Amino acid sequence: MTTYNYFIGIDIGKKTNAVCVFDALENRKLELSIPNTKAGMEALLKQLNKLPDFELETTLFCMEHTGIYCQPMINFFYPIGANLWLQSAVHIKHSLGLTRGKTDKADARLIAKYCIRHQRDQRLFKLTDKVLATVRQLAQQRERLMEMAKAFTDLSQDYQAMGLLAELKLHQQTSEVALVALQKQIKLVEAQIEGHIKASPELKSNMDLLMSIPGVGRQTALFMLIFTSNFTRFTDAKKLASYAGVAPFAYESGSSVRGRTKVSRMANTKLKHLLHMAALAAVKAKGELRDYFERKVAAGKRKMSVYNAIRNKLVHRMVSVMERRTAYMAIYEK
Repeated sequence: MTTYNYFIGIDIGKKTNAVCVFDALENRKLELSIPNTKAGMEALLKQLNKLPDFELETTLFCMEHTGIYCQPMINFFYPIGANLWLQSAVHIKHSLGLTRGKTDKADARLIAKYCIRHQRDQRLFKLTDKVLATVRQLAQQRERLMEMAKAFTDLSQDYQAMGLLAELKLHQQTSEVALVALQKQIKLVEAQIEGHIKASPELKSNMDLLMSIPGVGRQTALFMLIFTSNFTRFTDAKKLASYAGVAPFAYESGSSVRGRTKVSRMANTKLKHLLHMAALAAVKAKGELRDYFERKVAAGKRKMSVYNAIRNKLVHRMVSVMERRTAYMAIYEK
């Protein structure tokens, strides 16, 4: 592992970034606020070059993963060889314990301290991440377009259900052009996503591996790659299941509290929904998981509990095929 001389915590904002620099002994060496623009990055680099023995190769930059607001930092520093570590805001917050007060400057200090104390857990940004960031942005755009199209169709169904035929006709006349345009744009965005995946052999291979698992479709595989950063954020199936909200936790204390196991509410709800849809598809298809579902329900298990167990199984299978680098093979026959 690289021995770093400087650790930089950056609190990313829409317009400005707060920056805090520590040396390896946790001595604060620099604090400043810069515009979240190329000019701001140039000003930061100028200040960093004034530090004794400063080199990009022995400096670790850490920032919260804030989507598009990280791009100016990535676009400027990644091409010149900076070590960039993008970490989940929730992960940083819960790793630092109880804190009081909140300012951008204070947050930058906390991120810098996190950078020092957890440097062994670093996962440096790489080019694949940039492709995945583009895919993420396109996938999010597709979601927004789908929601807009759904709003039009839902309203049509509501008018139909209430027998408001005149209102239905007017709605269809005024929304038809917009709906067709939305559907066309959705197909265009999907084609762009597909193009980026095909252009990246690593992403294409990982998509194929995930989709070899019965029940796992294109959208589930795509968002699994997005949320796990191409399976670099999670290599442990139990941790990924917990993140996705499908890992059961015991609910008991002493002799008086004896609740049934339940999943945590601190979960990625989008991923949990997609895993549920994958579980439904797996149960509908002939195979091991349908037989498992029918057997457990017949034994008196609650259906949602069994579905959650299947979601958990799917997560473990995903991690398994990624580790083995081979497609899923069913070895079960009823």
